[in-house]
Amino acid sequence: MEKDMKHKLFAGFRGLMVRIPPLLSELGARRSERGARANAERLSDEERRVHHHVVLKMVPAKAPITAEMIASDLAMDNERVKAIIDKLESLKTFLYRSDGRGIDWAYPLSLEDTGMRMSAASGERFFAA
Repeated sequence: MEKDMKHKLFAGFRGLMVRIPPLLSELGARRSERGARANAERLSDEERRVHHHVVLKMVPAKAPITAEMIASDLAMDNERVKAIIDKLESLKTFLYRSDGRGIDWAYPLSLEDTGMRMSAASGERFFAA
């Protein structure tokens, strides 16, 4: 049996899935969008370059991306790359390092199984963050 889940938001509560009323989910989505937009506006061109590089590397790499890899690829100082990664991770929107070293989540991609699959224009498949 297939159900149309488009534009519906549910929350788990004591083993049950409870539907969130559309008005509340729309308000929450707008608030989240404003926060993400504000975070994106705080990024310098250099920080944006690092984030975009991580996302592009993550699809073919299939392994966590390290600061050393980024610094080498972008011909940047390793300490500067580490500082940028720390900032991007602190914003809780762009990157996450589950082990504190290698980046395994870079919006919109995740190396870990999130249960949501995406396909790149090239045909490669990966997990959505």
